[in-house]
Amino acid sequence: MQANFRKPMKKIINIYIFKEMIPNFTTSLIVFTFLILAGRILKLTEWMVNHGIDLLQVLLVTLYTLPYVLFFTLPMATLLASLIAFSRLNEDNEMIALRTSGVSLFQILPPVVTFSIISYLFASLVAIYLFPIGNHSMARLLFEVAQVNTSIGIKQGVFNDSIPNLVLYANHISANDQTMKGVFIFDERDPTLSNTIIARQGKISSDPKQMTINLHLVDGSSFMVSKDLDSSRRLRFKSYDLNIELEDIMHKFSSRMKGEKEMSISELRRQLKETKEGTVRHNILTIELQRKFSIPLACLLLGLIGLPLGLMIRARGRSWGIALSIAIFMVYYILLSAADSLGETGKLNPLLAIWIPDMVLGAATFILFWRIARD
Repeated sequence: MQANFRKPMKKIINIYIFKEMIPNFTTSLIVFTFLILAGRILKLTEWMVNHGIDLLQVLLVTLYTLPYVLFFTLPMATLLASLIAFSRLNEDNEMIALRTSGVSLFQILPPVVTFSIISYLFASLVAIYLFPIGNHSMARLLFEVAQVNTSIGIKQGVFNDSIPNLVLYANHISANDQTMKGVFIFDERDPTLSNTIIARQGKISSDPKQMTINLHLVDGSSFMVSKDLDSSRRLRFKSYDLNIELEDIMHKFSSRMKGEKEMSISELRRQLKETKEGTVRHNILTIELQRKFSIPLACLLLGLIGLPLGLMIRARGRSWGIALSIAIFMVYYILLSAADSLGETGKLNPLLAIWIPDMVLGAATFILFWRIARD
């Protein structure tokens, strides 16, 4: 009879703890995601005002950025959900009541494990599928925006400096085909020299496949001077093509992920086979492939570590739990950044380096559970 009574009680306790974690997780995820997106939204608003980007494009770029943001906010929200839930149960003496009723630490573990596994699966979905799709879609959209606004945004009789380290001036711009006459360009994108170009005529064209924009100049001169002023060169031309990369056009979006982060698992594996082992490129590809599995695992470990940490917090209020969660995540992020750098340069095996933060989290989780179990 007692065993039959305990069975529904365990189920009620598990559901109660699981429900306790959901609002903390949802609130944390929304707040952290909004805070990270806030800076980008301000930049996008500036582009919308100054360069004629419409609201739909701003919303699309924000949408495509979400997987990248969730890559970092999901582990943090999972940790905070678990830590605050058990901190609150501890503060209100509910944990004492449960233990007095004969409920052990490992009997309250199932809802935490279940919640952490759900977070792990969600993070895996983001890392493996949504992350590369979001980055690639954003790259294409930014190119489309740049393709339109590079030509439309250039005004005649005005020194246009929307492209960093490049100033463009045109005496006249045709309203029909955007052909420019009386073109002056000052190009400082090359760190070793400055290039001043004067041309009778110019026209902008784009290459969607390569995601580059080409400025075709006719009948002019190019004056190249080294930055240390030790050498100079003059070149006259009948035809001259000036290429502008997507990164140059959209410099304000320089936080856009590298090409490797736009690749799926199969694409990364194919690139690894084609890249020489031991090179920086091979190391970066290896790290990017392993990251798709290591960060979701961090969600699982951070969800579990929140249980013993929440029970160890004696201070009242959620502020201490939030501060502790941020501190733990910052340590994890610093370890992740260090592992990235050491792995990319080859100082550590890249296959091993990216898993070091998870190893530290796993060891910390084991130690904390051991301490709580002893108490």
